[in-house]
Amino acid sequence: MGTIASFARHRPDLEPVLLELQNFECCGEFMLTEVGHGLDARNIETTATRNPDGSFDLHTPGWEASKIMPPTTVYARVPRVAVVFARLVVDGERRSMRPFVVRIADRDRMAPGITARMLPPRAGAKVLDHAITNFHHVHLPESSLLGDVEEAANPYQDFLNQIHRVTVGTLALSLTNVCGLRLSSYILGRYSQRRLVADGNSTRRIPIINFSTQHIPVLTALTLADVLEAFAGETCKYFRLLSDDKLRAGLACIFKQTATNFSASMTNELIERCGWQGLYSHNQIIELGLATRGNAIAEGDILVLCIRLGSELLTGRFAMPKPQDATCLLAQHEVGVWQEASEILARLKAEGKGHRSEQFNSLILPRSRMLVQAIGERMAYEAASASDKVSADQLELYKATCILRDLSWYVEHLGLSRKQLHKRHAEAVQRLLPQLDEILEGTEAGSL
Repeated sequence: MGTIASFARHRPDLEPVLLELQNFECCGEFMLTEVGHGLDARNIETTATRNPDGSFDLHTPGWEASKIMPPTTVYARVPRVAVVFARLVVDGERRSMRPFVVRIADRDRMAPGITARMLPPRAGAKVLDHAITNFHHVHLPESSLLGDVEEAANPYQDFLNQIHRVTVGTLALSLTNVCGLRLSSYILGRYSQRRLVADGNSTRRIPIINFSTQHIPVLTALTLADVLEAFAGETCKYFRLLSDDKLRAGLACIFKQTATNFSASMTNELIERCGWQGLYSHNQIIELGLATRGNAIAEGDILVLCIRLGSELLTGRFAMPKPQDATCLLAQHEVGVWQEASEILARLKAEGKGHRSEQFNSLILPRSRMLVQAIGERMAYEAASASDKVSADQLELYKATCILRDLSWYVEHLGLSRKQLHKRHAEAVQRLLPQLDEILEGTEAGSL
């Protein structure tokens, strides 16, 4: 819908389809990637050949050009309309990619020339008709083209402009990780309060939440969910205010990496702490964990996004906002790990090896997610510090948790011992533990 809306100001003929989408009279699909072209979507093979009368012939020339993942079948009995990206061909000349508005199916049947084969069920996901979609010389009216047929002066920038709504999806889809993490922590928390085991020193039975190995992951996950919620609010606010596409993409990448990293690592531990019950979808946590993994890939593979952002920041193409408090431990960590990477890059440049060298590939790329995570942990802390929904005790546990995730850096650079840092974390847990029941109740997950 967003892609179509960006052309609507000068295309009043697009208003009817936008109204259909807005009123949920049809389901919209964004069809960019193909079986053979995911991360290299600039090289898609689907073609849209301009006919002499101005109309277009949309065609899938081979198996690797099949569109992959968007649900396009009639399984749900919902009309489908899609923005389909295809290579424009004019008078035999292959030009850059263009988006086209295509009616895929009505409630009962596929549009002529379009086939969709449903993929097998995705592990952990609710039923959705993900499909492989092909076009066999589908006739499209001239009005289906979004944009014009002229070749762009800068094809790469034109490609980024065409898919600009992916950045919105990157941020929007990542927001669901906050809800999933909060619900998962609530499930384990309440289970741990009910589950009783024998006290080794007597005949009485005690709840397993009494053990630190059980309440630490619950308290940590609840705290991370609250911190990420504050971070989400600040990110969305600045995302709407910014006009620079690079900064918007940077913010979306940082939030996605931070939310995905926290959610994925915590969900694995929450599943294990539920014992055998955590292995079943009825428990919900394992299903939510698999959704987190899917979100990491959808709307921009997080590793690739971090590689691009990390490379652009290191090479000085643009910069993200600096820490508000340079004395904060998380800010010092951020500056430190980026300085380390910058020194490696400077050494490579001195040897005549740039960001496309094998040395950059082996020494810098593996650090990409860690570098972006360091920015996100600091930004999340700043957002949570300014929020009245995150307590001081939660902030301390959050900071101590982040420190333990890269313990060696703090020991090496700040002169802190492992013993000190583990003690600081344990003390933060103990201060927050009496508030556990209140925090669980505050999630309102029990009323769902």
